[in-house]
Amino acid sequence: MSTYLAFGIGLHNLGEGLAVGSAFAVGEAALGSLLVIGFTLHNVTEGIGIAAAMVGFRPKFPTFLALTALAGLPAVLGTWIGAFTFSPHWAALFLGIGAGAILQVIVEVGSYLMRTAQKSGGTWLSRISLIGFGVGLVIMYGTALLVSV
Repeated sequence: MSTYLAFGIGLHNLGEGLAVGSAFAVGEAALGSLLVIGFTLHNVTEGIGIAAAMVGFRPKFPTFLALTALAGLPAVLGTWIGAFTFSPHWAALFLGIGAGAILQVIVEVGSYLMRTAQKSGGTWLSRISLIGFGVGLVIMYGTALLVSV
C-alpha cells in the first residue's frame, strides 16, 4: 500500500515540480519560491500518509529511503523539466498541470471532509472548516501583497 501511495504522490509531485520550474523559467522567482514553500508544507502530510500505511510493520531504513525517492524525486525531475523549457507555451502547460495538482488536493480534502462529517452526522461546512478556509485566504493574499511590494 505504501508503494502505491508513494507512486501516486510522485505523479502528483511531478506536476508540482513542473509548476515550480516553469515559474522560475518565466522569471517569476517570487511565485516559484512561494510554490516551493506551499508544496513543502502540504507534502509533509503526504509523507505521513505513506508511513501510516506501514503501521504494524518493521520496515528497514532502505525501504523508507526508496519510498521517499519514489514520492519525492519526480518533483525534482519536474522542476528541471519546467525550468529548462523556455517556451511560453510549455510554461503555460506546466503551470496548468501544477494548478491541476493543487485542484486534485482540494477535491480530495473536500471529499474527505464531507465523508467524515457525514459519518459523524454533521455538516462539512462547520465553523472550524470556515475558519481554516478564511485563514488560508488571508495567508494567501497576505503573502501575495508582500511579494508584489
